Amino acid sequence: MGCEMATQKVVIKEDIVRDLRALGLKEGDIVGVHSSLSSFGHVEGGADAVIDALLEVVGKEGTIVMPTHSRNLERVELSPEEEAAGVLWLYRILPYDPERTPCTTGVIPETFRKRPGAVRSLHPVFSIAAIGPKAEEIVRAGDKDSLGGWKIICDLDGYVLLLGVDLGVCTAMHLAERIVELPERILAKITPPGWFVEKYPKDEWEWDIGPYPNFAKLEPICKERGIMRITVIGEATVKLLKLRELIDLYAQELRKNPELFYGEPREHEQVRNGPVL
Repeated sequence: MGCEMATQKVVIKEDIVRDLRALGLKEGDIVGVHSSLSSFGHVEGGADAVIDALLEVVGKEGTIVMPTHSRNLERVELSPEEEAAGVLWLYRILPYDPERTPCTTGVIPETFRKRPGAVRSLHPVFSIAAIGPKAEEIVRAGDKDSLGGWKIICDLDGYVLLLGVDLGVCTAMHLAERIVELPERILAKITPPGWFVEKYPKDEWEWDIGPYPNFAKLEPICKERGIMRITVIGEATVKLLKLRELIDLYAQELRKNPELFYGEPREHEQVRNGPVL
């Protein structure tokens, strides 16, 4: 353990504050954060230090939002017929308590949702938690619509911050799919058969039909267009984007080449929850 610690970079809260400000995050900003604590190396103070740094950077007028997708799911094995229909995963939704149900999106969101002043949405699967003046507005928009809170962040000209993770876990990118008319060849792959929807209603079950979009394929295009700011904090690659610019670019690329994102199947646990780190 000692040798491993010696080879890791030690990150302190002040490092995170300094580098996030240098990246362009500032007081009053609204930012949705996807994160991996382990990606930093060793953080003195752990998840709390990262959260404290984020809150310090945006100040009392800013708002921090994190995905807190819940662990209240019971996995159900797929039948051969369901697999043939292209079902990626099938879970029974169990009772959800926003104050007690743990999340699957990592140590930082799990710590964040328990913070004094944090509010969490009532969506039984894809909840979000937030702290700040806009927290209640953002979270309440996500109570029934899993993307509602992300849309508010977009409308308020907010950011997405990726701490040691890539766009593959960026839930908000699904917003582009609501404004783009996908071609029939793609819709045929991601539209469930009627018998399946009738058997597994969405208010009781969590499922998806593949292929699932690979959002990470947009990263090189973001860099090329100059909408992604990048730095390194400790051992973590950190990326900052205006959510509106990200959604507009993804929508543009979806119209142009949807197969780039829908071209191959992905591991279902990763695409549903993101990394558990």
